[in-house]
Amino acid sequence: MPKALHIHVTDNIAVCTSAVQPGDEVEILEPDGSRGAVKAVEAIAFCNKIALCDIASGEEVLKYGEVIGKATEDIRKGCLVNDRNIASQPRAYADEYLLRKEA
Repeated sequence: MPKALHIHVTDNIAVCTSAVQPGDEVEILEPDGSRGAVKAVEAIAFCNKIALCDIASGEEVLKYGEVIGKATEDIRKGCLVNDRNIASQPRAYADEYLLRKEA
């Protein structure tokens, strides 16, 4: 049974569906229904995010195919991704809405 969900093909994180421990081989359900895996580097609680690849400091973190923040430090593949290593970025939501209405 998968221990994490990779929600959108462009995401660089997955959401853990159960707690994982360092060294666990975390089976991931991919967006196309296939299975992948990543080795957990640290303990990650249920519903928290695991890095699917190395994410450099300043790089965008993607969930649901959307930017949820930028890495504030280098994040290694298999590490916990949360508010200690990412920061939210301001967005012009009104502008995005208007652009979609005009299209």
